[in-house]
Amino acid sequence: MQVRMLTAAGYGFISALLLSCSIHAKKLQKAGSPQGTDCTQIWKLTPQASSGVYVIQPAGVKTHFKVYCEMRLDGGWTVFQKRSGGNVSFNRKWEAYKNGFGNQTRDHWLGLKKVFLLTKNKSMKWTMRVDLWDHEGGTAYAEYKNFRLKNEKAAFKLHVGKYTGNAGDAIRGAYPGINQDGYSFSTVDRDNDGCSPCIFGDIAETECALSQGGGWWYSKCGSASLNGEWHPTGEHIGWSSGLHWLTWKPPAPYSAKASQMMIKSV
Repeated sequence: MQVRMLTAAGYGFISALLLSCSIHAKKLQKAGSPQGTDCTQIWKLTPQASSGVYVIQPAGVKTHFKVYCEMRLDGGWTVFQKRSGGNVSFNRKWEAYKNGFGNQTRDHWLGLKKVFLLTKNKSMKWTMRVDLWDHEGGTAYAEYKNFRLKNEKAAFKLHVGKYTGNAGDAIRGAYPGINQDGYSFSTVDRDNDGCSPCIFGDIAETECALSQGGGWWYSKCGSASLNGEWHPTGEHIGWSSGLHWLTWKPPAPYSAKASQMMIKSV
C-alpha cells in the first residue's frame, strides 16, 4: 500500500477550502431561505448571530423578504429606516415608500408594506426604537410600545403606545394638536396630513410633504419627520426639511446627522 503525505502547501489548500465553504455557508444562512419570522426570533434561536441581512417570513404571511437585523444585547431588531448621509434620496413618491428603496446594508427604507406584514398579527406586540446622532458627537433615542401599521387601504396608519427615551416624544408633538399617532402616511403624490390648509403664523401649508420633504405620518406637519433632505454639518439648523425630531434640540429646526428606525417583537 502506498501512503502519500500531505505537504504544507496541501494542508494550506485544504484549510483555505474549508474556510471558503464556511464563509459561503454563513452567506447562505443570511441570504438564502427564511431563517425566522423576524429578527427577534432569529436572535432567540441563534443568540450569537451577528448583525446583517437575513431572510424572514413573518408569522401568517406566505411571502418572505430580506431585512437588516441589528443584533443587540436586548434582542434582534428589524431595521426599516437608516440614514447616514445624502447618497440615497428620500424624496420619493408613494410606490417607493410602499415597496422600499436603498441598500439594506447602508441607507435604506424597508417599505411600508413589509412593515405592515410584520406587525399585522395582533397576537404579537412590537416595540419601535428611533436612534438619533447629532453633529456634535451626541446620541439620543425614543422607544414606543405597541407599534403597528394598518394596511394600504388605511394608508399605513401609524399606531404607537407608551413612550420612553431621552429624545422626547416627537410623534405626539412638541405642542398640542399635532399628534402623529393615528395618522396615515403621506407623500408628495398621496396627501393624508390633515392640512386644508394648516396655518403657521403667516404661512398657509396645504401639503407637508412638499415643504418638509420625503414621506411621513404627517399630522398638520408635526414634530417628527426623519425622511426629509439630509443636511451636512454646518448646514443643519433652520431648514424646513431635514431629519427632524423637534422635541430633541429646540427651538430652531435641527437636522440630525444620522437616524435609524427599527422594531422588535416582545
